[in-house]
Amino acid sequence: MDSKIRAVGKMTQVEEMRRDKIGAHLESMRSQNEYLGKQLLALSELKTLNHSGSKQTNSMGLMNLNLVDQMLQKILNHQKYEQAVMEAQCQSVHKQLQQKAARVHGLEQVLDRWSKKQNYEKAKREQKLIEDIINSRIKRRAL
Repeated sequence: MDSKIRAVGKMTQVEEMRRDKIGAHLESMRSQNEYLGKQLLALSELKTLNHSGSKQTNSMGLMNLNLVDQMLQKILNHQKYEQAVMEAQCQSVHKQLQQKAARVHGLEQVLDRWSKKQNYEKAKREQKLIEDIINSRIKRRAL
């Protein structure tokens, strides 16, 4: 039983390390997602500023304005797509983290249950041993 308890203890430690690693990965992904959100907001503001720019228009200015607008729109779409992918990855990693936490919790319960069982069996053996000692002393006195 001791070997089983040690094995479950080791498994619990390994799962806790994996869970912690996944948690750190999730945290970095969240910060990256937050950074992408800020970039997306900045690009949106840049695009609105681009439209409210100069009042003078000539053909070269209109072409430049149109090109800048197209480039900003492409970057904006790309950032939106990248943020959606990042959010999906965050959800996936969060789900993995929950699964690891549940596994660690289950292993801890098994470890606790086995430890209680071992303590119960040890107490039972000790009680049996004490009863045997008492019975042997009583038999000696009776003889």
